[in-house]
Amino acid sequence: MLYGNKFRFPDKIDDRIFPTVDPNVTVVSFIGKTNLVNQLPTKISCINDYFKHPIFHSTKIDEESSIEGYFCSKKKVLFLYSYNIYDTNTLAMLDKHEDTLFEKGFLHYFSNLRDTSTRHLLFLFLVSHICVVTNASSSFDLNYIQLFKTLDSVRTKLQGSIAEVLKTVPGLPKDWLTLGRLCSPRVLFYFEQRPPVLDENLKSLQHLMEDQIYRLLRKCRVITNVCTNSLFAIPSNQEFVFFKPRQQDRFTFLLELLNDTFEIGNECPSDFREFLSQHIILAQTEGFSDNVGRHVGPSIFVLPPARVWFDAAFKLFDFFTNSPANSLKGFQLLRSILDVEGQFSEARCLKVLPLALAAYQENLPSHYSSQYHENKKTQAKALLSSHGRGPAVQKFLGRLDTECDRFWRNGRRMCEFPSIIGNPCIQPVHRVHAEENSDSKLPVLPHMSGVRYVSACSCGRRQANREDPYDVEYANYGFYRLIEEECCGRLRHVTFPIFKPSSDHFEPANLKGASKSMHFARDVEKLITGTEDLSLGPDENEFPALSVDHLSQVAADDHEESQTSLGKGEATEAIDEDNIMEIAGTHELPAVSTKDFSTTEYLPCMLHVNSPSGILPRYSSWSLVCLGSSSLYSHNAGLSDQPGFLAGSGFLLPWDIPVRLQHNESNGLDGRRAHNLGYSGKGKRVKQGQHEFTVKIFIGVEYECPRGHRFMSSSPGRILKATGAGLVKDSAQLITQNDVPLYLPCPCPYNRGGKALIAQLMRLHVVTPKAAVHVTIDPKVRPAPPPCPEFVTGFTEPIQLSPSSYWILRFPYVYEDENQIYTHPKENARAAQHGYLLKGTCGVMEFANE
Repeated sequence: MLYGNKFRFPDKIDDRIFPTVDPNVTVVSFIGKTNLVNQLPTKISCINDYFKHPIFHSTKIDEESSIEGYFCSKKKVLFLYSYNIYDTNTLAMLDKHEDTLFEKGFLHYFSNLRDTSTRHLLFLFLVSHICVVTNASSSFDLNYIQLFKTLDSVRTKLQGSIAEVLKTVPGLPKDWLTLGRLCSPRVLFYFEQRPPVLDENLKSLQHLMEDQIYRLLRKCRVITNVCTNSLFAIPSNQEFVFFKPRQQDRFTFLLELLNDTFEIGNECPSDFREFLSQHIILAQTEGFSDNVGRHVGPSIFVLPPARVWFDAAFKLFDFFTNSPANSLKGFQLLRSILDVEGQFSEARCLKVLPLALAAYQENLPSHYSSQYHENKKTQAKALLSSHGRGPAVQKFLGRLDTECDRFWRNGRRMCEFPSIIGNPCIQPVHRVHAEENSDSKLPVLPHMSGVRYVSACSCGRRQANREDPYDVEYANYGFYRLIEEECCGRLRHVTFPIFKPSSDHFEPANLKGASKSMHFARDVEKLITGTEDLSLGPDENEFPALSVDHLSQVAADDHEESQTSLGKGEATEAIDEDNIMEIAGTHELPAVSTKDFSTTEYLPCMLHVNSPSGILPRYSSWSLVCLGSSSLYSHNAGLSDQPGFLAGSGFLLPWDIPVRLQHNESNGLDGRRAHNLGYSGKGKRVKQGQHEFTVKIFIGVEYECPRGHRFMSSSPGRILKATGAGLVKDSAQLITQNDVPLYLPCPCPYNRGGKALIAQLMRLHVVTPKAAVHVTIDPKVRPAPPPCPEFVTGFTEPIQLSPSSYWILRFPYVYEDENQIYTHPKENARAAQHGYLLKGTCGVMEFANE
């Protein structure tokens, strides 16, 4: 019965298997190549054949390269065998690493496996007395010659490092430490397939094979006269070639097993056990002395104790397995010899890498965006991929990516902070304020996207280039305040309710659920706009840009004011009794008292219906200006002093309102009193205390696109188009009695890429009649679908417009609540359904009694 223990490197062996007297062991290793067709690998079959017992019977492989062993203390023999990349059944495992193979390529993965397997082979040559090299066929594999020469070269380079590892092993024999190995191992050759010859000729063929192998190894200088200088030695007077015999029948196998049990001599001369035993017995008794020649010294041969061998073997295995490829010259040499494809790939990619970097750096601006950086990097990677070869391409693509990123971040990054509209800042990376907690080396610059829009002033008589806004104050207040200095600053303005501090110490109100205004919701993927879209106006030099830091001279021709009449003598339309507006009360211009509002806290956003009471904004986003008398507008000529209007669209819509005045008896007002107040139109008495008449008002809702194109709307969602003679067939009734879309696709004469720009409702034109009534406006805007709030002006009552005047209400450019900023929609197809000016904006009231 055999007593032994199986183990696998690097697992430690149990100390209990060692007998009381530690034996000196002989180590036999099995290396080489095996076929896939065999039930068991040849290296396992050889060990089982030697013991006539299935010591190893599992074919399961967990690793691509591993070393297993069997220690038989009774026979004082230790058997080792290796699974590695040279076994075909190991290559069949590569399908488990499909992801790695797809990512890094087969050559990269296979070169790493071959490096590990070759290290394990060198380890076995250093810790073994006998090495059995298996051949998958009946002929000698010439590839072994190159493998042996590689192992010998690497062993010479690593001899000093191996000695350093062995010094840490207690009780190590001195000869082992001096030589770095037990001995020059004796190599035996095992052939899996038997040549097609008769049994009586097999011995002769075996001797011929030995002579051929010896001459080849001597010719290639794999073996020399002094075996200490060689990787291994070959016996000069013993057989070292064995051919696997034919498969035995069951009876012969049982007979040999019986003979072995009762220790009866085996008569079969071709038994592998007998072939191997003669070399093991010689190693245990005399040792090997395979030197050839007259002037050679004694050979070193060490039979170490089992405990010492295991201690040294585990440390050497850790050294060969865990040392990096570039740590020692020996491992670098091994990598360069084995990985020829990888070396060529490295050299080729190293040559192409500067070309790829030059392609990235070609024609670069002083600073550029991340999208431009990624595009240039993609071009450079395409160049490297097309000219690079082999498994190193992926490695050098990573290096190229790192180098390009380093070049971009070293002073060439663009700020890319998004504006309110979503355009990135084109300035270099910078700080906006000097007190910001950021890199002090960065310059202090304002955000600037380079995009300019053409916008008209509050009254609409001047147009100028508007910088892309980065804050709501400039968008709704700062730009119009600057341009007013050249145009409508001298006109009559209505002051909207705003915050008035009582001291120099004031702060924004802390609103529940509020967030910083610039943290508005938008799609991050659309923040980067193409360079071809960075000019939305007609020409950069046509209108000067107006920004917070710079106000250029606005050049425009003055237009004479039209003094034509308001269409006197036109026939009065028939009065519809159902649409008669009864004016029963009297109202004055709403007065705003600041006593009920905070003077220490201001509203950090715009007013809306859900805003907390008692808090006002610091500035007004609305503007209401009176151009002058109603005679400024001619119904036949249209808006002659308003630039930018599309042809046939610069007209206001007439709004004929049948009204009925109701007077109290105590007021003493009658029809004559009403006539003296200046009613226009034909009035008639219907009942006592009542008077009916028609009021003619002209109203226009004006849209403006980013290029400065302006047009009026004839009905919700439709663009006004007058006839060639200036005749407007539409009425303003649909505009005043329905919700008006806040955004419409602009009918620009040219659009880039066929995509229409979105025009926004920016002004409401109202021409009041010469009558004893007030036209009132009370705008409410919902700029986005619910739950967006409704934005208001801040007046508690509708604003009363003076009679016989031309008024223009300018709407905010953007809308902001406590949580986000609302801008124009991204999709043109649904622009008309995005936001609305709610109905009920315009109304009529009677004069207050004097």
